[in-house]
Amino acid sequence: MKRSLSSLISNAEIREYKVENIEIENISISESQPRTYFDEKKHIELSDSIRKSGVLQPIIVQHLGEKKYKLIAGERRLRASKHIGLQEIPALVKEVSEQDAAVIGLVENTQRSQLNTIEEALGYKSLQEKYSLNAKEISQLVGKSRPYVSNLLRISNLSIKVQNALKNNSVTFGQVRPLIILEHNLQDSILDEIINLKLTSRIVEDKVNQLQGRSDLDEESLYIQKQLEDQLGSKVLVKKTQDGFKINLNFKNLDTVNEFLKKLS
Repeated sequence: MKRSLSSLISNAEIREYKVENIEIENISISESQPRTYFDEKKHIELSDSIRKSGVLQPIIVQHLGEKKYKLIAGERRLRASKHIGLQEIPALVKEVSEQDAAVIGLVENTQRSQLNTIEEALGYKSLQEKYSLNAKEISQLVGKSRPYVSNLLRISNLSIKVQNALKNNSVTFGQVRPLIILEHNLQDSILDEIINLKLTSRIVEDKVNQLQGRSDLDEESLYIQKQLEDQLGSKVLVKKTQDGFKINLNFKNLDTVNEFLKKLS
């Protein structure tokens, strides 16, 4: 269940926010900001919108004193405002703890669906490491289930190459989740297959099981798999069932599919 930003702050005295127009040059970006990837097209669209209509939703900042502020949430709005040359920006200002600021920024972004999977996962990882929080505590703070948070916390076991693929949405977390238990060089190798062959999460899981020696393939299934791969020039997965064999074929593009169909005719 989603939680309001005010419910994340334990002290009722600091739940009242006030909106101020703040000079943009006085706002610094927090190192705990979860967003790391910014879509250039969306940035331009938001800049145009702000140029025409202004900043419709205030950003959230933490008051540091002496007219200095640190951004909690709203980095896209702040960047776009800078881009079009605004001097000031409306902001919700409050003195909150560093931990509360990190949590608010993460929740605001996830509730607005502005973070991709890897950014959300690394945000949880930062909360875990910086504030010694466990998965249960993080789940209570951000309003997510504990299994969901625990699952994403494991994402740091993925290689940098796989993490980057998640950042640019080349793959989904479901597709690469089985790779977490593998060495990074193996993760990178299978990642290329996932992207090129558009492997499903189930197929990736089967591949990982085979690499880990947990394959249920018998010699007959392995023989069929090898023969098909030699003929097709692409990866094939064969699984023996009670009724016979289940075969998954993967083709890089329509041309390879047509070539396969010609061989059948």
